[in-house]
Amino acid sequence: MAKTYASPMVQTPIVGFASVTTALTARTNITGTTGLTQLTATSTEGTRIDGISIKAAATSAAGLIFIWHYDGTTSRLVDELICTAITGSATLAGDYNYKSYVNFNLPPTHQLYTSTTITQNYNVFAYGGTL
Repeated sequence: MAKTYASPMVQTPIVGFASVTTALTARTNITGTTGLTQLTATSTEGTRIDGISIKAAATSAAGLIFIWHYDGTTSRLVDELICTAITGSATLAGDYNYKSYVNFNLPPTHQLYTSTTITQNYNVFAYGGTL
């Protein structure tokens, strides 16, 4: 049975994770998910995304992390996060970026995928929960 109330809280918290290394520069819609890395799993109730963070796993170069919305057939570019060129060391933190969202809700069975515009190693996290 469908829910008939609007809950201000997520039902089950989630943290989606993807390790992104492969470059994909096109911003056009993609049939399927070729060249993308899965960030969130599907949910039968839908998913609320509260924020996405990126963290360089090594020295980073300037570029972008793409966030894609996949509806089961087509992936569409929904957001971009900036990667900064930083040579991390024992005394200098590597690149990190966080973006928060309001009312970013995925319908049931929809997912987020991610890619990067240049070949580099980034960890991407999605924070939120199932509705």
